[in-house]
Amino acid sequence: MRFANEVNGLVVKFSRLEVNETLGVDMLVMERLYPLDFRAHEAEIREIQFDVFADELRTLHAAGFAHHDLQRPSNLPGERFDNILLTAQSLRLIDVGISVLHRQVGEAFFNAYVQRELEELARFRAFFLGR
Repeated sequence: MRFANEVNGLVVKFSRLEVNETLGVDMLVMERLYPLDFRAHEAEIREIQFDVFADELRTLHAAGFAHHDLQRPSNLPGERFDNILLTAQSLRLIDVGISVLHRQVGEAFFNAYVQRELEELARFRAFFLGR
């Protein structure tokens, strides 16, 4: 998450790590986002928002970061694209739990992750603009 935060503002900002002694777990504290319904803006505005999102995602890829979870697997409950939030400013990515760095997984795996993510991005475009 910190790696992505240094590249651009697409991924929710990491604030700090806290220990919840009651639950016995470490917790990531991130910036607070106030999501809007994907239909909150006109189609023309959504097209611009998507284009900016896609450019920022490609910038993350070029820097060696893949989110790896734009679209929720169909066997899991929840909305298909609930890791992408629309805020008043832009589309943002959350839940980087299974994200990967190029330097950690190597060229072949990273390229496969990026290819899958670009396919998910195309599906998100149709979903987001078709609302």
